[in-house]
Amino acid sequence: MVPGTANEEPLRALNFTSEKGVPDAFEFPHITSIATGEPLQLKTHKVPVYNLREIEPKPSVDINGYTWETLPYPDLDESEGWEDRYATFTCEWLKHHLSARSCRAINYQIRRKHSDGDVSDNYQSREDIKDQQPVPAVHVDINRERASARALAVLGEEFTESDRLAIINIWRPLRGPVIDAPLALCDARTLDPADMERTTDAYGGGYFVRYNANMKWVYIHDQMSDEILVFRQYDNTLKPELGDAKCIAHTAFFDELREGQGLPRQSIELRCAVAY
Repeated sequence: MVPGTANEEPLRALNFTSEKGVPDAFEFPHITSIATGEPLQLKTHKVPVYNLREIEPKPSVDINGYTWETLPYPDLDESEGWEDRYATFTCEWLKHHLSARSCRAINYQIRRKHSDGDVSDNYQSREDIKDQQPVPAVHVDINRERASARALAVLGEEFTESDRLAIINIWRPLRGPVIDAPLALCDARTLDPADMERTTDAYGGGYFVRYNANMKWVYIHDQMSDEILVFRQYDNTLKPELGDAKCIAHTAFFDELREGQGLPRQSIELRCAVAY
């Protein structure tokens, strides 16, 4: 199956960057637009989000910018230091999966959704954050200006900007099935670089993304803890100025069709520096 028209899937509400003053636009006060110097504005659009379990052929990182795999890991959220062991295990898997020369963990982010949690909690000082909350706004984690330096900082002196460098995220639930706040990805072939708005926040510079009807969105229905989403955030061989985005916009979304079902989402997202 190849994603097609909006009538083939139920519509889900995703939040995109908007101009200030547009009807139904609202402020995201913890993110600043570089272009305006003001808080980011968002607007909700309802779009089809396709189930990856039903899509053939299976997507790939090289073609679509993302893929999904079954990769069991028995020690999730169990014993002391599991996060670092998980990062080592996953980076080794990703290195072989991509036929890369090196793969090192940049960092990881654990999110545990609370009924009284709010995305604004994520932008307090790190000492005040108990559990990060899902981010229900379409974004790319890092801008191109700082991405290579971030990757090289963990890859080591063996590599330089003359090598092919990438940042790849791996997202998995700590428990499943994920019904509450799953993660949606935009096929990289359908992301127009002109729709990527540069932003800054407490964690650095990234992009939030404007709505475009050409975007094709996917997720894993009832994703389990042994299933991972693998998606690209950066590759220094790609040329966005020539219309080549190829990074993956992503967002949590709240499925109105299944509201109140399932346990609150818990997940870990590992960001990896890759040298090919």
